[in-house]
Amino acid sequence: MTIFSLSGALLAAVVLSGTCNVVAQLPQAALPVQTLVTFGDSYTDQSRLTYFNTNHSYPPLHYQEVYPPGAHAANGGASWVRYAEMYSGVQSYNYAVSGAACSNALTGRPGQGAAVFPDAYFPGVQDYEIGAFAADWVIPAPNGAYFNELNPLTTVYSLWIGTNDVGINSLLTGNQTAGVTIVNVTECAISWMQQMYTYGARRFILQNMIPLDLAPVYAVGPDPLDHYWPVAHNRTDYNIQLQELVMSGNALWDLQVPAALITLPGASAAVFNSHALFTDMYNNPSMFLNGTAPLNVTGYYAHSNASGGDVYFVNNSPDSFLFYDGLHPSEQVSRHVATEIVKTLNRTSAYATYYGIW
Repeated sequence: MTIFSLSGALLAAVVLSGTCNVVAQLPQAALPVQTLVTFGDSYTDQSRLTYFNTNHSYPPLHYQEVYPPGAHAANGGASWVRYAEMYSGVQSYNYAVSGAACSNALTGRPGQGAAVFPDAYFPGVQDYEIGAFAADWVIPAPNGAYFNELNPLTTVYSLWIGTNDVGINSLLTGNQTAGVTIVNVTECAISWMQQMYTYGARRFILQNMIPLDLAPVYAVGPDPLDHYWPVAHNRTDYNIQLQELVMSGNALWDLQVPAALITLPGASAAVFNSHALFTDMYNNPSMFLNGTAPLNVTGYYAHSNASGGDVYFVNNSPDSFLFYDGLHPSEQVSRHVATEIVKTLNRTSAYATYYGIW
């Protein structure tokens, strides 16, 4: 897969080479996590896509602007990554981009993403995010190898991907590259682990897909068309197909992650069950949502018309909602994701399955 150039000679040397070695100590025992490096899509992005679109250029090296206050993440407030920082004291570096797929070679959506990016794709995990990380932290070593400045013993790398890969304009609607299936998409996430291992990463979290069939844009219940899916469609049929894609993909990851670790000496991983967490929030909202209005797991807070305009809010209580808009979980949900990810860093979350020394 092609990784698009970001920063001249360094990124060309680090990212485009498929044979680089990394100078990195293999972890012998789990140490307290000090650094969290995150990859993914709008469920994790803090501001990168906004930078692309506002400045018509790539974010600079070590870009880490956090929204709010300048704007807000796709959840209407702060990303779960920001809350994880506050709850744990870890230092985070966030490379997620709203709209990202794991690989544009598999489930890219040309013409819909960042205009400055090749073919106006959304900057994907394989196509941009890994390269952005490498440009920031992977440097040449005197012996011709490469050195990752982040300590492999105390740094955890997390990926939350799949929402755009399986949804509208991708696998769900048959718009993927010919021959691509959910197997290729899940293998792409494993490829992320393997590439990051090459750059010195040794501790991983793979956050699986939420029950997207419960998201208002994909749910069976009638809802006015909005900009995520502005044309009439068979909601029941697509809802069933999406359930199958999500459940199949998550089941594959449960098998693929431990299998991949066999080939990555010294690595460890946790599979975080986002699907189970969101199912619990949907079924038991009073345990998770705390707004002042009646709790709502089927509707959403921010509405728009089919072109994305005329945005209005249902009330003044966003924390009463499971979803901020038709696709994105609310900020209150992000707080719970952060809480459980922090527990995962400490190997205490019941929503995670752990492999290797953690």
